[in-house]
Amino acid sequence: MGNENQVSISYIGNLAHTPPDDVLLVENDGDYVRACHTLSHREKSDIGLKVWVRSKNHFAWLRDFTEQIDCSSKFEEKTPRLVLAEQWNVQIPEWLTDTDVLDFNLLDIPVDSQKQTDFENRLLIHLLGAAFQPDMLISAHLVDVIKALVSDEAKAAFKKYPVLRRCFETKCEQWAKRSSETWVKDICRQLPENSNEVWQWLSLWVGLHGYPEKLLEYVLAPEQVLLIRKVPPDVINDLPLESTAKEQMLTQIELLFKETWEQVTSSDMFRKVVRWTSGRLLKEYHFISSILRNNRFPPTEEDVQEVQTKFRYCPGVSENQLNALRYCVKPDRPTLLGLEEEWSSVEWIRWTAEEYVPYRTWQVHNGYYDEDLEQTVARFTDWYIAEYTSIHKDPDLSLTHCLRVLSSNRSENEFSIILLIDCLLLAFMDILDDALRNVGFSRHNLHYRFAALPTITEYNKAALLSGEWQEKTGSYEAILKTRANTDWGGKQVVYLSNLKSMLEMAAPQEATIVVLNFVDGDELLHSDVESKNITYEDELHRLFTRMAESVSKLSQEWSGPREQLSVYVVTDHGACRILEEEKRSFDSTVVNRLFANEKHRFSAVAEDQIDEIPENLWVLGHRFKRPFISENTVYFLPKGHNTVRQAGRVKGYIHGGVTPEEVIVPAAQYKLVKAAWKTLATRFLNLDQVRETGRAKFYIQRVVTLEVEIQNPNPSDVRVFRASIMSPETDLKSCETVVIPAGSVNTLQMNCYFKKAALGERSLEIEIAYEIAGNQHTLPLTLESEFRSAIASGFSLRDL
Repeated sequence: MGNENQVSISYIGNLAHTPPDDVLLVENDGDYVRACHTLSHREKSDIGLKVWVRSKNHFAWLRDFTEQIDCSSKFEEKTPRLVLAEQWNVQIPEWLTDTDVLDFNLLDIPVDSQKQTDFENRLLIHLLGAAFQPDMLISAHLVDVIKALVSDEAKAAFKKYPVLRRCFETKCEQWAKRSSETWVKDICRQLPENSNEVWQWLSLWVGLHGYPEKLLEYVLAPEQVLLIRKVPPDVINDLPLESTAKEQMLTQIELLFKETWEQVTSSDMFRKVVRWTSGRLLKEYHFISSILRNNRFPPTEEDVQEVQTKFRYCPGVSENQLNALRYCVKPDRPTLLGLEEEWSSVEWIRWTAEEYVPYRTWQVHNGYYDEDLEQTVARFTDWYIAEYTSIHKDPDLSLTHCLRVLSSNRSENEFSIILLIDCLLLAFMDILDDALRNVGFSRHNLHYRFAALPTITEYNKAALLSGEWQEKTGSYEAILKTRANTDWGGKQVVYLSNLKSMLEMAAPQEATIVVLNFVDGDELLHSDVESKNITYEDELHRLFTRMAESVSKLSQEWSGPREQLSVYVVTDHGACRILEEEKRSFDSTVVNRLFANEKHRFSAVAEDQIDEIPENLWVLGHRFKRPFISENTVYFLPKGHNTVRQAGRVKGYIHGGVTPEEVIVPAAQYKLVKAAWKTLATRFLNLDQVRETGRAKFYIQRVVTLEVEIQNPNPSDVRVFRASIMSPETDLKSCETVVIPAGSVNTLQMNCYFKKAALGERSLEIEIAYEIAGNQHTLPLTLESEFRSAIASGFSLRDL
């Protein structure tokens, strides 16, 4: 009989409480009887049987029984080391004694013993984790090893099991011996006795490796500096920072920042400072962002992008804070309306969305007053009041008519969710757009509407929901039921007054219109959140994210087709923030009487009390009577940003006036399926063509203007953000971004300098990159061409 078939009977006393699965344990007379039964029915070819016996009597009885049945067996008394080796499936080192096994209760530890290994590995992996399993310490494992060593659990384990330190020393010797990296060997020699110190040193290296060398030398001894400088910084990027090291590095960084503050006067110097930083410390971010905001130099988009990239994963820095850095970059100044010039509604919308809102947002964040621009804003006020009646008769421009889309046949079987977001500014539409996209929605269109005057909820929300001008407004729920019967084919309408109601709502099983009246954003914008060191962007992101998640929950529960679920985003008005130069002072009694609501910029006066209004107040604005409604009220509507306020009052957003940001608001539609956008059409303008071949003719080493007219057949605007000459070799001297309005055309101009290498080429290849509804696309264009030299025969001065 081979060893693998032999019966092994071992006396273990009280050593092992959890023997291996393949061991038959005899603890009492009943176990003894079962063991005898198993031995007597065993064939000689059966796999070896292991029996562990706790009692000396049972051990002697089994010896007699095996002799009686002629069963060849091996009898031995197990030592703690032997039991541990068998129970853990390990090789026991010579330094581990039976006393160690018993004193530290190693036999009571329920380790995973499936694969054979050595004792040190088994104990390290069980108590400290899988980071100690590899036979070699490679760079990818160092952070996990440090994290495991300095944890509270590890400290408790080292205290409870002193043999664990000997195991760790053995492991470090193994790692050092097997590694070819000098820095790994050095770290392994330090870890057993100085694991916390190594963590501290490496933390300092993580935070200070990009800074001037002297900072590290102030906080570490020369031999420590020499040790950690060998460690590649990217190996420890994810290392948690040790608290003492963090304080030390913050002290050094703060002193350096104070020293260099006055020197940061250019983009080059600024980027140098950004490259110093670790990108992991909130204090670094505050210093860098304060430089951007202190007008020490004109920041560029590239400067901001470098900061955003560096601090993208910095604890305590939100994505919206990083996005808000764009307000440090001064946008191009909006076009100013000429004295004799007049713009149409389409031109005012384009100007507001593309030029004015980015610039005004920058003005507000930087407290920058632009007197000339304010004159154009005042001209908008004049124009809007003059054109008010005609604009609100136009169903494609008036906010009152923006929900007519629900009357179309296409929405007959649709589950429609209307997000009526009180006070949604164009400047914050991107935050909402991101929130909806993050839960799986795609934007299908974005339009701009003109809010009714005065720009407050009372005069806009009921009209928007009813689609009619309201003299006396009832409840929103009643208004919606009436409209459902008259305009929306009798569809079921559910009115939700808050987000909690939407969270608790079960998805309908039939075509339904759900209207959420979301006022949280309006309340937020009227408050002074910045005094709490919070940004409006951060808070709106939080609110819109919660709302989008609620919408997503409903959409997932909807059992109908995905393409028949739409989300409509509408609002009742915009809002503005007022700069100090735009505030107008009046006697406090006048202010209290006429402007009692500190959130509003207008005043409502009974017709028979008009004479009581000071003449110098009317100079600041317009007398306005609402058309379409019979009432005996005259409104004072301020021109531009003129705002009558008491000193020190309201620091948030206010509305009720006639600025572009209060009047022109977004209206969008989202779906769970992506929009099928139509391909843009293009044609080249003013080409010089070769008569015989029809090819376009260009001259090399001359600046040539290319004009490409782009037609947009889609219901959403298209923004061209980049155009490139792919072939032949060309210097693109200039190319301004353009917007092609929905269903319209615009011209892209490119000033090109074709290099000498273009001579003889037979085609011009252009790539136009554009964005529609937040999605980016490219449009390749090829033009059959000839490229000639200006000094060749046939050239005329007219060709220049």
